[in-house]
Amino acid sequence: MKLRWIIGILMFVTAVCCCGCGQYLVNSFTFYPQKGMQVDPERFNAPIQKIFIKTSDKVLISAFYLPGKETKRAILFLHGNAGNASWRLPDAVALWSLGASVLLIDYRGYGLSKGTPSEKGVYLDGQAGLEYLNRHQGFSISKIVIYGRSLGTAVAVEIAQNRRLAGVILVSPLSSGLAVARSRGMGWLAPFIGNPFDSIDKIGNLRAPLLIVHGDKDRILPVSMGRHLYERATVKKTFAQVPGAGHNDLVQREPRSFYTRIGNFLNKVDSD
Repeated sequence: MKLRWIIGILMFVTAVCCCGCGQYLVNSFTFYPQKGMQVDPERFNAPIQKIFIKTSDKVLISAFYLPGKETKRAILFLHGNAGNASWRLPDAVALWSLGASVLLIDYRGYGLSKGTPSEKGVYLDGQAGLEYLNRHQGFSISKIVIYGRSLGTAVAVEIAQNRRLAGVILVSPLSSGLAVARSRGMGWLAPFIGNPFDSIDKIGNLRAPLLIVHGDKDRILPVSMGRHLYERATVKKTFAQVPGAGHNDLVQREPRSFYTRIGNFLNKVDSD
């Protein structure tokens, strides 16, 4: 009886502590920022501009802007949870070469950005990027494609809700933070962290054509997550499963066909 009482007290104390630091746990498990700029934009044969954007909560975030030549379409590039935007410059240049202006942002706490990352914060960062393309570069919302990869897909889904964008591209997406926790045997954290980055409940609010690309050997965010998002979406949609591709080698496994697929999607939504 005494042992049961002690265990009960310990469980209660643990629950109180975890509930009090739920957001801390989410941030600790989610964000792995790298400060600075490890990849020099000068090494690329592209007009890469280093800029800063102020978010609605007054945080200054850094970004790379690649203006397209006489194009009316733009891509907002939202990267994953580790490193910083400079590591994604090769991908940004590849997207730019498809005939679009590209804005690649760094979340708060990443790269040269100020602040500290959080779920609410990165949503505001993504929103600031969208507003920059619309208000400062003059792109109509209907000519902007949001391109999210990994964690960036959750930001993409959040800010794309109920907007008549040109399109949304989700590469190796997560369906929800809780689904990620469960896939790693940590579903017991649900009472403490809730369900952060809950794209599965938001995907039905998309109003733009959707392309999902996912490797069938992804062990970090299983392909089933991409499938669940695809099934829930109610817009014009395409699911592309890449055979043999994991989470971090998806583009490298078939770079030509990957960007051909992206280019075809851009051309289709541009003509609709």
